[in-house]
Amino acid sequence: MKKVISLMATLAFTAAFAQIPTLEVSGEKKHPVILQDAKFETKILGNLATTTATYTFYNPSNRLLEGTLTFPLPDGVSVSGYALDINGKLRNAVPVPKERAKEVFESIEKRNVDPGIIEKVQGNNFRTRIYPLPQKGSRTIQITYHQELKNTASEYQYFMSFANAVSIPKFEMKVWINDGASTPKIIENPDGSLSFQKQGNQWIAAISKENFTPNESLKVNIPKTNHTSNVLLQKASGDQSYFAANVNVDFPQKEKAKSQKIAIIWDNSYSGSKRNRDMELDFLNAYFTDNKNVSVSLVTLNNTLDKAEEYTVSQGNWTDLKTKILNLKYDGGTDFGALKEINGVEEYLLFSDGISNFGDVNIKFKKPLNSITSTPTSDFNLLKMLANQSGGNFINLNETDTQTALKNFRKLPVRFLGFKENPNIKEVFPNIGSVVNEPVNIFGITSGNLGKLTAVFSNGSEKFEVPVDFSNASSTENWQIAQFWAQRKIDELEVNPSKNREEIKNISEQFGVVSKNTSLIVLDDINDYVRYKITPPQELKAEYQKIVSQNKGRILEKRRNLLSKAFDKTRELKTWWNTDFKPVEKKEYPKIADNAVYAEPESPSRSRDVQTSSAMRVQSMEVSSAKMEERESQPKGKITLVDVESTAEYMKDFQNLQSAEVIYQKYLENRSKHEKQVTYYFDISKLLFKKGDKVLALKVLSTLAELDLENEELYKTISYLLKQRGHYDKELWITQKILEWRPFDAQSHRDYALALVDNKRPQEALNIYKSILYQEFTDEIASRDNGIEEILIMEINNILKQNKNVDGSKIDDRLKADLPVDIRVVINWNKDNTDIDLWVTDPKGEDCSYSHKSTQIGGRLSNDFTQGFGPEQFLLKKAIKGKYKIKTNFFGERQNILSGPTTIMAEVYLYYSDGRQERKIAVFQNQKDNKPESDSKILIGEFEF
Repeated sequence: MKKVISLMATLAFTAAFAQIPTLEVSGEKKHPVILQDAKFETKILGNLATTTATYTFYNPSNRLLEGTLTFPLPDGVSVSGYALDINGKLRNAVPVPKERAKEVFESIEKRNVDPGIIEKVQGNNFRTRIYPLPQKGSRTIQITYHQELKNTASEYQYFMSFANAVSIPKFEMKVWINDGASTPKIIENPDGSLSFQKQGNQWIAAISKENFTPNESLKVNIPKTNHTSNVLLQKASGDQSYFAANVNVDFPQKEKAKSQKIAIIWDNSYSGSKRNRDMELDFLNAYFTDNKNVSVSLVTLNNTLDKAEEYTVSQGNWTDLKTKILNLKYDGGTDFGALKEINGVEEYLLFSDGISNFGDVNIKFKKPLNSITSTPTSDFNLLKMLANQSGGNFINLNETDTQTALKNFRKLPVRFLGFKENPNIKEVFPNIGSVVNEPVNIFGITSGNLGKLTAVFSNGSEKFEVPVDFSNASSTENWQIAQFWAQRKIDELEVNPSKNREEIKNISEQFGVVSKNTSLIVLDDINDYVRYKITPPQELKAEYQKIVSQNKGRILEKRRNLLSKAFDKTRELKTWWNTDFKPVEKKEYPKIADNAVYAEPESPSRSRDVQTSSAMRVQSMEVSSAKMEERESQPKGKITLVDVESTAEYMKDFQNLQSAEVIYQKYLENRSKHEKQVTYYFDISKLLFKKGDKVLALKVLSTLAELDLENEELYKTISYLLKQRGHYDKELWITQKILEWRPFDAQSHRDYALALVDNKRPQEALNIYKSILYQEFTDEIASRDNGIEEILIMEINNILKQNKNVDGSKIDDRLKADLPVDIRVVINWNKDNTDIDLWVTDPKGEDCSYSHKSTQIGGRLSNDFTQGFGPEQFLLKKAIKGKYKIKTNFFGERQNILSGPTTIMAEVYLYYSDGRQERKIAVFQNQKDNKPESDSKILIGEFEF
């Protein structure tokens, strides 16, 4: 008996940097989750600040809820501390490789015990999940991050945003400023009464409120000392120390020559509509006020790069260009792989958030590219890389006003060239040759007393020297200079995350800084730390070591590969294929009617084209078994797929529209009403494709990538439709991304291998298939995917059969089998913890399904997948004449409102592996209620022989 997966309501919220998070519960408007308690503690030393935010969420409903918090942090800031309440006490997280953290998280989750995890997703965005939020109960999370303060020649500035804050039952804030000679100035005050008091050598400000709504954000200006540079040291092992040197440079600014011909690359992907366009237009207005006569090529970028449109700005008048920008439509994903240079251009201005979710950047601009961003969710590292590589400037409008931004744009980039002397300094960041902002923060590792050094900078062709006095350095005992250093090193390495993957992981794990390769995890049970070989936080180490010593020699984490089961499955498939299935016809004798005329019995197995009239004698319908076998041994099959139509209410607005362009305009017009509704983009993309406009269909489809960060469910939906429509290059890119995020899923490897086959790279695909069988999976995930070996064996042998030049010598002979079949159907779906069933009904009316896996004519169904992503497979060696119906039956899913209903892909094959192979693909979304009812089956196609 199959079990329906229980559903949980899901909450999701997004918080801007240091902003009070607002929670919304999907489908639970009557019982929103409440932010019950918000507590902020900030410690400032020089131009370095550490902030710890503690949030307590209360669930007033009678349902168990699950939450996801995604929040951006500013350029150069990363999470370096995370804690979750376990049994009423905060427990600190520990660093684990990102893919390992997710694998452990999901393995434990299947036992209905959820740990806490925080990870870095695209851009400088971070995600944590809160589960369980017990009914009428609360959970607390704590997040710590370090930042370098904005600074001018005379002040540092600390800023915490309370934008969009609502009333909070309990609100606390405390700010410590160390060693401040002058009183800090509060520029923006959350309640109007916050003030600093001197206590010893610290300035302290604190408030504690109930039912409080902040009136303003917090902005504090901190006067600097008169030193040219300030150096902080944190003692490390031996005579080594980590240092942070804040260097005030004061040399003449050199301006670059004004360009006469520029190109504006305007990111008008869907996410571009979330940027601060007013701020960007203000910057352009200041630019054209300063550079009054210039030729402009405007190109727009989303999933494609459009052809340039030419404009001439004369005497600062850029009205036509501005009108064009104001009227741009924002749609599609973002593909930085489409970027290319434009002939005759002297300089580029790129306006974008830098998050490329539909392709990788593969160009190094020869002319200066200035990257300009206005949203806190940006990929700052990528935008800085594009600017630095080309000799342009990176302009972050989130952190500066328009005139300062223009000043930074006009200047020649300042580069750090290292220290003039060659002392015992290593691992200095920024890297030598990097573009820096003024004043400059330099981090590194030193040994011994360095005394007075000289930092060297270049500005154009000139070099400048600035003294840095290490002899007056301040030693800090509890200040995490090492984490600041690690954060800067990771920023440099993440410019090329694939190349530097191992080094990023090692640094992140050693210093506990979240990166693209390392997450922080909290486990509930001490035995899980032992089982998964994760070193626990300090307070659990003694107990951990005790359990480890007691279990010495035992392997607590059960890991399995698929190889031995694959050998068994190959033998089983060979036995099945070599079996001669000869269904026994039910013998019926004609009844003698009163008029003594024979009546013909009905035979559901007979083909319609050989049916005879009921008046014929029974002898005339008898066919020798030999002739029947001969006829059925060479059937000519045909696949007919059913287009599963959307039943969504919004489709009524499109039913009478004929042209693709009119449909697209109506889609844009109605989009605001369905902005986060995945089915809307799915359905309209399918409609545009049916109308023959592949370009618009792809643009709408790629928009799904913009709805969330690193969401494999959305990406799987995209990959299915890309495969169906023949966009194999993009299918390969999408499946490779999913594999990066989820290397612990056999299905991720399989999807990538199938994409390689589609791209005519069978040798690489075969290597992936081999690696799947040898890779070890956790016990929970291996159990979830039990039976996938049968599908893998068919696909491995199909590659060997269809590609004679492929080297199969590294494939174990026990996995090789020649298994051509007349019919093969495979279904996959995009969600974990989901149960979709495949049903095939043969011409005799016999169903092959999870409860009846083999049929009289030889139909065979693979294992029933009730938890994972599938797949499920139907095979038939020899087809008999007649119609075969293919259906799917939805059984249940874990609720995830954001990624929409489950997307199902059915690959339907004729003559699989026998030289006449033909494939058709159906992709559709579940439109049934989550109920195991008999009428929930969806007809998706037919075979006719």
